[in-house]
Amino acid sequence: MIQRNKSNIVYAIFFCYLVIIIGAQFVVSTNDAIDVHLSQTFEAPSLQHWLGTDDYGRDVLSRVIIGSRYTLVVSLITLVLVVIIGVPLGLIAGYLNGWTDKVIMRLLDIGLSIPEFVLMIAMASFFKPSIWNLVIAITLIKWMNYTRLTRAIVNGEMGKSYIKMAKLFGVPNYMIIWKHVLPKVMPSILVLMTVDFGKIILYISSLSFLGIGAQPPSPEWGAMLNASRSFMESNPLLMIVPALMITITILIFNLVGDRLRDNLLNGKRESNE
Repeated sequence: MIQRNKSNIVYAIFFCYLVIIIGAQFVVSTNDAIDVHLSQTFEAPSLQHWLGTDDYGRDVLSRVIIGSRYTLVVSLITLVLVVIIGVPLGLIAGYLNGWTDKVIMRLLDIGLSIPEFVLMIAMASFFKPSIWNLVIAITLIKWMNYTRLTRAIVNGEMGKSYIKMAKLFGVPNYMIIWKHVLPKVMPSILVLMTVDFGKIILYISSLSFLGIGAQPPSPEWGAMLNASRSFMESNPLLMIVPALMITITILIFNLVGDRLRDNLLNGKRESNE
C-alpha cells in the first residue's frame, strides 16, 4: 500500500510537471526569448520580467520555458532514434545467434569499453557544433545499451517452451519476434528509456555547456549556462535558473524510472512465479 502511494505521488508530480511545461509554452512568446533589447539588459526581477533579463535584455523566464522545448523535444527525438536502432539489433542478435550475434556483440564490447560521455565528446567534436549534430553523436553511442539489454532478454526467452512450440508449428520468425519476444522486452526497455531520458538531457546540456552542442542565441538550458558563466557573480540568477530546471527535470524522470521499474519489472517477476 505504501509502495503504491509513493508511485501515485511520483506519477502525479510527473504529470503536473508536464502540464506546467506544456501549458507555459502557450503563455510566453518565442520572440521574448530570442529578440535583443539592449536597453533592458540585466534588469532585476519585476512584474514585467519575473526572473529579470540577461545581458542582451531577453526575458530569462521566457528563455527557460522556450528552452524546455529545445531540451525536452530534442532529448525525446534522440531517445526514439536510439530505441529504433538498438532494440531491433538486440532482437536480431538474440534470436538468430551465430555470426550475426558475434559481430554485434564485438561492436558492443568495443563501444562499451570506453566511458560513454568521453566517447560522446570525441564524437561530437567531429561535427560542426549544433544541437542536431549532438543528437547524431549521442545516438551513435547510446544504442549499444539497448541492444545489449534486448539481446540478454531475448536469449533468456529462446529456451522456453512457447518459443519452441511456435517454431515447431512453423510460425514465421517475424511473427514470433513481434508477438511473443518483443512484449517480453518492452517493459525493461520502457524503464531504461525513462531513466535514460534524464541522462540524455544531462548529456545535451553538458555538451552544450562545453560549446559543442546548441549555439547562441538558442535558449537550450546548457547553452544558457554557458552564456551566463561570465556573470556568475554579478547576476547569479542567470545560471541558477537553468541549472535548477536541469536538476529538477532529471530528478523527476529518474524517480519515474524507479517507480516504473518497481511496478513493471517486479509485477512481471511475480506473475512469472
